[in-house]
Amino acid sequence: MPIISELKSINRLEAAGFTPDQAKAIVEVAEEGQQNGFAQFSEVLRTEIQSFRAEVRTDLQTMRGDLLKEQRDQMLRFAALVTLIVSLVGTLIGAALKWL
Repeated sequence: MPIISELKSINRLEAAGFTPDQAKAIVEVAEEGQQNGFAQFSEVLRTEIQSFRAEVRTDLQTMRGDLLKEQRDQMLRFAALVTLIVSLVGTLIGAALKWL
């Protein structure tokens, strides 16, 4: 797909004094340069996007691992707290029964 308008560019160059063949050659070279530049830009952009996606994926996996570890740690703390409460309640009930 042409980036520049060939007919318009050729007409402008001819109006500036270039021969039709010269004008056509200039427009073809300019169009080829534009196409090559666009292709290179597209490739660099594609590579950068892939790199960014890989970084985000890695960061999300790390974050997920950290969250799972934190969740496990919280569950262990909760279990320890429940165990402590049950032990204290059991000790208090046992002591209360001895007094009765």
